[in-house]
Amino acid sequence: MSQSKLCLPARSVITGWDFSTGEVKCLAFDLTGTVLAEVRLPTDLWRGESLDSGISELNLLQLEGQARASVRGIVAELRRLGRLQDWVAGGISATHHTAGRIDENYLPVRRAICWNDQTLAAYRQAGEQRLGGPEAVKRLIGGPWADRYTLSHLVKDEDAQVQDQDTKYLKPSDWQRTRYILPHGPLAAGYLTGHFDVISVSSAASTGIMSFVTRQWNRQMLDALQNEAYRHLAWEQLPTIVDHYRPVGPLVEHLAKECNLDLVSRPLIYPTSDDQQAGLVGGGAVNDGQMAIILGNSAVVNSSSAKLPDVDDLDIMCLNWGPYLLMRCYSNGAAALNRAVGADKGWKKSDWQQLEEEARAVPAGSNGHRCLPFFDAEPSLGIDNQQKGIRWLIEQADRYQPTSGPDSRGQRRRASLEAVACMIALGVQAHQRAHQSIGQDIRQITVSGGVARSDLMCEILASMLGQRLHRLENEEGPALGAAVTALAAHESLARRQQGRDEPFTVADAVATMVKYRQAVEPNPQWQEVYQQQLARFQQQISPVVA
Repeated sequence: MSQSKLCLPARSVITGWDFSTGEVKCLAFDLTGTVLAEVRLPTDLWRGESLDSGISELNLLQLEGQARASVRGIVAELRRLGRLQDWVAGGISATHHTAGRIDENYLPVRRAICWNDQTLAAYRQAGEQRLGGPEAVKRLIGGPWADRYTLSHLVKDEDAQVQDQDTKYLKPSDWQRTRYILPHGPLAAGYLTGHFDVISVSSAASTGIMSFVTRQWNRQMLDALQNEAYRHLAWEQLPTIVDHYRPVGPLVEHLAKECNLDLVSRPLIYPTSDDQQAGLVGGGAVNDGQMAIILGNSAVVNSSSAKLPDVDDLDIMCLNWGPYLLMRCYSNGAAALNRAVGADKGWKKSDWQQLEEEARAVPAGSNGHRCLPFFDAEPSLGIDNQQKGIRWLIEQADRYQPTSGPDSRGQRRRASLEAVACMIALGVQAHQRAHQSIGQDIRQITVSGGVARSDLMCEILASMLGQRLHRLENEEGPALGAAVTALAAHESLARRQQGRDEPFTVADAVATMVKYRQAVEPNPQWQEVYQQQLARFQQQISPVVA
């Protein structure tokens, strides 16, 4: 779909928000996908009284402040560029599975529990048992229940094993005063528009309460709660699932006034993409059999599928426009890589460039050094909270012995990149098995995210997989994906208003805004080394699991 065929004016500006547990970004794009302006804000998480608690929670007052501040910032940038009058719409990406509670005045009832909270596995297991086990869950919603789902949060809120009401995780009075239970994205959309009562299919699919088949809430999933009164309250506190082409609303009036915006032509905000859908779209992988690897705070392998496979080793979600999203999400992404070399937020671009050069000077295989980068638990690999931790091994006489790790920063970097590439490769294999089970093949793999800025990482991964990787011009996949879905919706609205019948799909919007740079090819000199290393990686984590 060429830009000349769009109903929207050629100078239109679309914003894409990426509400992450690492930071919040708001990027302004033109219709070619070029970034015109950006705002970046930090995110601070509550980790409990002890770093060993496994808790990861987000203060919703911080989220409200991030939403408001990002608007002020992007308005200032667009005004400086003389493009503020061109801002017509915005889309939102936010972390999958992060969710909180607000009351009737939109005040926080409790912090949002984040996707990487390490306390949820036991609650998921208890709730799943009440429903009759994993197979019963698949019959109810069409796929497995992941630890991170909002439903696990509700089981934790109930805290059924605690008898003293005053010491429960969520007090009965807080259950009563909750107006909405909302994931990260719909909360952000609410703070931007004043409308907290709606949710997209993509966001609802991250709750464990929506059926992937009917794309409606399934009340039977709330039987995971022991208390009937809490089941009823939770049902009443769920938002309405809406079509992604329907705007949530214009930018809320009081925020527009604060920024001195024209109240008549406020930009429309569209329903949220969870960050996995947004990453898939930003990677251009919206059609059947396409895969997107997102290397960010988490390391994620996503693919699109028109059919629903029967799998236990992948998360299943729904894309707003129809297909299913298959996902393998690893908690240990950028943060684990940074810890392996002692990097922190104070590092400058020159520091990262120097580290890249040092790591590239190390031969494939890192001179026998191996990293097991499990700073957080990794359930899909069998690594739980008792087994987590970054470990180092060294090859000696065809065996691997524990070590404190190499002294060389370059060796640490290369070994940790190779370890994450091994995890990604196992995720790709799981996707390939799932697609083959329903008669499909993976036709294209894209890679994006902050870690994908590393040429070395992309070359290692391509060599590990033995496949070409398509690399995006814009590494901010989720923010771009959010803007792409907003373009699809806003152009469709413009066509309806002008009486044009031809559709404008998300795939059309991808063709308009998503651009690729030169593909990354496997390095033939590394491939055999990495194929052997991948086979050994599974052997190396087996003793950890045992």
